[in-house]
Amino acid sequence: MGQRWTCGSSSQPDPQVRLHHIVLLLAGCLLLSACSAWDGMWDLVIDRSLIEQQQAEIAQLKAETDQIKAETEALRQQARQAEKEREDCNTAFYTFEEARKAADEDAAVATYREGLTLCPTDDVAHNELGELYLRLGRRDEAILAFEEAVRLNANFVRAQRNLQDAQQLIQEDEL
Repeated sequence: MGQRWTCGSSSQPDPQVRLHHIVLLLAGCLLLSACSAWDGMWDLVIDRSLIEQQQAEIAQLKAETDQIKAETEALRQQARQAEKEREDCNTAFYTFEEARKAADEDAAVATYREGLTLCPTDDVAHNELGELYLRLGRRDEAILAFEEAVRLNANFVRAQRNLQDAQQLIQEDEL
């Protein structure tokens, strides 16, 4: 019988035993790889429909992601636009303040109009411009300014009252 070789022994194993171990090791590896290959083939056959389902889900998720990205970009654009409008209206506020303080009413009209190009949604400025037009006797322009103030803020009582007064003045002029 051959000599048995153990780890840590100083003697070399019998070459036949060694060859036998190598053959067994190789046979085990071949058997394992064959089993793995068969499992892989079986998985491919069974999971084909699962793969197709997952691909459809991935496509749907990609479409939803693209839609969310587009909506996010639209919201960012709206936020940038709102910020720009806010900055423009802050600048316009100082312009309207200059118009209120102007001694020359024609210069005040020009200053209000300049401010309204920056912030066209300022209902108070439209109303104040209308009041200025009314003082200058420019009733038609006053009515347009009051109408815009009311359109921007339907609950703006002062602008509503000013609009009614201006319309009444025009009716009286027609009589």
